[in-house]
Amino acid sequence: MKKNYLLLMGLLLIFSTGCTKLNSIAKSVKPQCIIHPTSKDKNSTQSKEYSPKIEAKKSSEEDSSNCIVDVFTDSMFLNGNRFKLIKNLDAFPWEKKALMSAYKNHTSLWNEKQKKEFQEVLEEDKYLALCGDKRYYDNLLFTTEEPQVDILHSILLLKYINNLSNGCIEWVTQKVKNENSSQKVHSNYLLDMIEKDALVERLFVPFIPNRKRFLIAVREYKKALEKSGSSHELELKRLEIEEAKQNDEYPDYK
Repeated sequence: MKKNYLLLMGLLLIFSTGCTKLNSIAKSVKPQCIIHPTSKDKNSTQSKEYSPKIEAKKSSEEDSSNCIVDVFTDSMFLNGNRFKLIKNLDAFPWEKKALMSAYKNHTSLWNEKQKKEFQEVLEEDKYLALCGDKRYYDNLLFTTEEPQVDILHSILLLKYINNLSNGCIEWVTQKVKNENSSQKVHSNYLLDMIEKDALVERLFVPFIPNRKRFLIAVREYKKALEKSGSSHELELKRLEIEEAKQNDEYPDYK
């Protein structure tokens, strides 16, 4: 009886010690959080970490925090007013101007087929042009309300094609959030084509470098990513891609 009692006490002690260690480990792991007023439950939410299939080095801003911050500042209190949402969107003046113009006569621009087509492009970063704008895509993943969803598609299209037509060299080398503060594409034309139900893939065609050097650089970069190449190797290969994007022959549709 005494032996059974001692054995039971020993097992309880081991179990207690193990639980303490597990609790300690759990407390030391910082979960990713989403500070996102436009999320479905209107509160801060925890989520599994998401990484696009094709992703360059993270910016210093992303390295220092595990939180996804809503790009619509104070959107919780804007009651779905699209003009106030655009005004409170973290975007460049030229982007806001283009959005204001596009939504002046339209409540929404994107149909469901267009959204699905564009989301497939963003999911794998098909044209390697997400660059420093990943947090806008993160917001799109966790936003359910209109017109926020429609506006997020529009701002991402402008940023994505602008990056594709201009390259993201500074972002790769200096980890800046977004280097393309100036407009390189005809934003009004692009958003007008979306409103007219244009195929999203067609809008990318004029901006995809057709030089052999670009295709080879993309292929080598993806191989290096799959093999978990060194950060220096990935940066050099990514720079080749960004340099190949820069081209003065892109159409301006004017």
